[in-house]
Amino acid sequence: MPNIKSAKKRVLVSDKKRLENKMVRSQMNTAVKKFNAAIAENNVELAESLLPKTSSMIDNAAVKGVIHKNAANHKKAQIGKALHQLKQGIIVVKADAKTLKQAEQRAAAARKAAEEEALKQERSAARKAKEEAAAAKKAPAKAPAKKASAKKTADEAAAPKTKKSSSKAKEEATAENGAASATVETPAKPKRTTKKAPASVEDVKPE
Repeated sequence: MPNIKSAKKRVLVSDKKRLENKMVRSQMNTAVKKFNAAIAENNVELAESLLPKTSSMIDNAAVKGVIHKNAANHKKAQIGKALHQLKQGIIVVKADAKTLKQAEQRAAAARKAAEEEALKQERSAARKAKEEAAAAKKAPAKAPAKKASAKKTADEAAAPKTKKSSSKAKEEATAENGAASATVETPAKPKRTTKKAPASVEDVKPE
């Protein structure tokens, strides 16, 4: 920090002049940006109305020593040439370094977002293909199990039929046995015959 009174005053004056110069430069840059925007929009009437004001701001900055007079002449020549080209039908987009940088940043952000989206889609496609491959591997393993279960159910369905058929065969066998026993005649018991004693001669009557 300065200790002398005049040095302190000089610091205050330089700060004040610096702010004034900053304001003048900002006004000039704002006027140039508005003029370039009108040129970019192909608005001839607006550009013609802004040309005198922009030139005045550039001259004011040169008079106050914010920019050099040759730099001021160069800027005025640029804006006049841009308006002339617009009237001739030549489209020329005028943009400052800050606008160009912002455009580059937006383009880079859009490009990065597109790359991330493409990478995301690629990863999702790879994951889906992997899941499909795993499902395809599991499917053949499940098929024999289904066949075995179908065979088992068929056997179970056939088992009652065999049981029924066996019981039916038994019933038929018993019926046949009964019929055979009925058809076989039981041997008749021999009849007891009593032989009478021969009659005596006396008892026999002559015919």
